[in-house]
Amino acid sequence: MFQHAYDGYLRYASDYDELRPLTCDGVDTWGSYSLTLIDALDTLAIMGNYTEFRRVVNLLENKMNFNKDINVSVFETNIRIVGGLLSAHLLSKNAGVALESGWPCQGPLLRMAENVAKRLLPAFDTATGMPYGTMNLMYGVPKDETTITCTAGVGTLLVEFGTLTRLTGNPIYEEVALNALHSLWKRRSSVGLLGNHIDVQTGRWTAVDSGIGTGVDSFFEYLVKGAVLLQRSELLQSIYRHH
Repeated sequence: MFQHAYDGYLRYASDYDELRPLTCDGVDTWGSYSLTLIDALDTLAIMGNYTEFRRVVNLLENKMNFNKDINVSVFETNIRIVGGLLSAHLLSKNAGVALESGWPCQGPLLRMAENVAKRLLPAFDTATGMPYGTMNLMYGVPKDETTITCTAGVGTLLVEFGTLTRLTGNPIYEEVALNALHSLWKRRSSVGLLGNHIDVQTGRWTAVDSGIGTGVDSFFEYLVKGAVLLQRSELLQSIYRHH
């Protein structure tokens, strides 16, 4: 199944973010960064297709340019580009990629991931510390950008940003992700529930419906993953209280 989908993407949409399977053409969804290639890298390694893994790594090294005047989703850019590059970086050794001295704290995929994460940092410059949902990779947050974002958009950063801090030694990534998460959590209701959308400047809930579906789901996922990855038991305690 994976190989069929991957081959279809390469054949019909390799210059685009995603394949449209019914029309057999490509579409750019979040910046024209060949997102499917980045998404697929770790799967290629896990499935043992190391030759294709190395080919795509070399391709990305030579074609990626994140200094673009384009607005992107902070959430999608983090989980798909930053996360995809970090996963591929950590699997590079098994895939037979020539490693730089100092790996895993050095390497082209790690540098690409940090390049993108640095461009996302201006999104966190808010009164609450919770990030904007959308920003420009070249110029930062647009002047008239909406201050409303979903709960998942605020609380789904810790795994990637925490990993970046551990690999690069720069504390800023884990700090902003934790600060955003704690800022969100302290705005829970008296019975421990979180809403669906929030104003990142005022901290006011703009959609108060609570649940574990769209707009919220990955917040809980990242509490568990963040607790395990970063050895922060207080994150698990938060989710236990919530449930």
